Amino acid sequence: MKKLIFAFCMILLCSSQTVMAQSKTKTKVQTTNNSKESILKAMYKDISESMVKEGTPKEKAEKFADCLTKDLGAKLTTDELKMLDKLNAMKDKKEKEELAKKAEKMGIRKKMETVGVNCGSILK
Repeated sequence: MKKLIFAFCMILLCSSQTVMAQSKTKTKVQTTNNSKESILKAMYKDISESMVKEGTPKEKAEKFADCLTKDLGAKLTTDELKMLDKLNAMKDKKEKEELAKKAEKMGIRKKMETVGVNCGSILK
């Protein structure tokens, strides 16, 4: 369970890094028009690479990242994925709180409670 919680934290950290990297190379319009598939692909890459850097065997990290991103794709809409990325990239506390309220209204928190639950067994 600790590894599952760690993985969720990694998602949050990695997705913010993805958004920051994309914002440096793309205009705002291009970043906000990412498809669900491209967002999930970036998350998969970030999650698996981060887990490998933290010492998880590559095969397990890739299986876990695949499981988790599939679950995210199944449970979150494109707008919710974008909101999650945006929320994780926010630095300003006040703006982050406002965005968190919007995310809450979208129901992201409730959906995130069940994301990846079945993926934890991969890390055992």
